Amino acid sequence: MNALTEIWIAVQAWLFETFVSPVLFHFGLMGWFDEAFDAVEFFMLGVLQILVIAFLMRPVEALWPLEATSDNRSVAVDRVYTILNKLGAIPLVVFAAAYPITNWIELQLREWRLSPPRIENLLPWTHDHAFVSFLIYFAIYDLAAYGIHRAQHRFSWWWALHSLHHSQRRVTAWTDDRNHILDNLLVTLVLAVFSQIVGVQPADYVSILVVGRLIESWSHANVDIAFGRPLRWLLVSPRFHRLHHAMAGPAEAHIHDHNFAAVLPVWDVLFGTALYDRQLRPTGVPAPEIDADNGRGWFSQQVAGIRRLSTALFPFLATSR
Repeated sequence: MNALTEIWIAVQAWLFETFVSPVLFHFGLMGWFDEAFDAVEFFMLGVLQILVIAFLMRPVEALWPLEATSDNRSVAVDRVYTILNKLGAIPLVVFAAAYPITNWIELQLREWRLSPPRIENLLPWTHDHAFVSFLIYFAIYDLAAYGIHRAQHRFSWWWALHSLHHSQRRVTAWTDDRNHILDNLLVTLVLAVFSQIVGVQPADYVSILVVGRLIESWSHANVDIAFGRPLRWLLVSPRFHRLHHAMAGPAEAHIHDHNFAAVLPVWDVLFGTALYDRQLRPTGVPAPEIDADNGRGWFSQQVAGIRRLSTALFPFLATSR
């Protein structure tokens, strides 16, 4: 493990010194040295995640597909989302927008002399058990993600953005990153602020993101895989999450208001939103204006999301057209 860590750090340093540092120096941006070095690691982790999806998850989908994915264009758009999100293009935009806010909050906390309640301080024995500490932070972070996900469905203006994610009729391992930029910004901002308040350390935060996102990608896989007890309460499976993407109908108008958990289904169990069954349902959103996303490209989907958000915030715009 130490050897792999040393190789990883060496590659990160080489990429930074060869490609990033000269650019920072040329444009007089050396004040962003630390952030840029961390961004290189984020890029490397993104490449690693894409390779896992492409060469591990997708072959499993090809061998044991739950549904035929003949709509290659729709799936191809999801690949664009994954590449933009995993390789840093979209996170860079989100970071640029969110950084001033999160930085201001951090400065305010320092000014008010408020320090986050670190798990290691509350439970001193975790100082010698880093993995246990990580698991606790992971569970807290996942609970926050569960709450945010419910809010995305609860508030009409947020659903106007989040519905893009649900509009996909061909859910695959690529679908996890199919999100509107504004939706990404809101989620990132809330989780970043939450992590600051709780006291999640930067190293733990990156690990939580990587592990969580890989599990989320797998939960969208086009396979009929489920877990038995008690694992089904501890880890989201593709069958469990696919029900969350089920298309609503007259008999199940709120079927997608179940199974919100990103990684730990125990939150759905505790808050009464868990639903376990073996029924195969089509995925997507029946509303024509949302379902139309399946015929759109990345940019058109972003524009459509903003249009839906505007209508949700200002209903009179819809009647004036």
